[in-house]
Amino acid sequence: MLQKAILFSLILTISFIGTHLSAQIVEDGLVSYWSFDANNIDGKTVKDGTGNYNGSINGSLKKVGGKIGDALEFDGDEANFVEIDSPEAFDFNVDFTWSAWVKTDNSGPGVIFAKTGGPGTDDKGPKTLWLRNSVLNLDTGWVGNVEDLGNTIDDNKWHHIAVAGTPEDSKVQFFVDGEATTEGVLNLAQFPEDEWGSIHMFIGLDGRADGEFGVFTGIIDEFSVYDRILDEAEVNQNFKSDTGLAVEPSDKLAVTWGALKAHR
Repeated sequence: MLQKAILFSLILTISFIGTHLSAQIVEDGLVSYWSFDANNIDGKTVKDGTGNYNGSINGSLKKVGGKIGDALEFDGDEANFVEIDSPEAFDFNVDFTWSAWVKTDNSGPGVIFAKTGGPGTDDKGPKTLWLRNSVLNLDTGWVGNVEDLGNTIDDNKWHHIAVAGTPEDSKVQFFVDGEATTEGVLNLAQFPEDEWGSIHMFIGLDGRADGEFGVFTGIIDEFSVYDRILDEAEVNQNFKSDTGLAVEPSDKLAVTWGALKAHR
């Protein structure tokens, strides 16, 4: 009995150490997480690590080495992008944070992420995170655009990017490499989505307004969507993460238990 108690205590200790040795992303408020790792892509299906909303690869995207595991390379061709399932389930007229790792040598214009009416439309209220003049921009259709002035990311190096929107206060906050950069004002919730003809959510493309936002050229990895505002410390935690979305603790415990039993 004593041996089992000691063994169980050892398992818990090892599990705790294993969980905290590697930085993991913030999970509170996480709605979707697309890692783009090979084991999370099944044919054309891009699996959501939270189990909520998968995506589909349209056209052809190349799997390449990412910041963490694998990533997808976007070639600037409007035929090649990712479309997320059930876009109507995402409400960006309330607090949100988007974050990802990107690597590009292109100054833009190019869309990283968008909830939109889709190619060929020009609805009021779509939201687009895009690269223009080498820096991040957030646009709300027929409302305006906020630019992350001076914080260029087109040096062909990995950069962790994030944008947090607080529609109630018309506030936009950009982050680059774990640090808060530009804060701007944008009436994010001015227009409802129920007047759109259709609703889509894309990674790498928007296509509305005659394609003026461009198509992304570069690599995108570890894209996450939160239904709340992340503060600078939390974004910095994601920036420092070397594991991405954590493996469930129960899985870690099962592996540890099996390993210890094998060495008894």
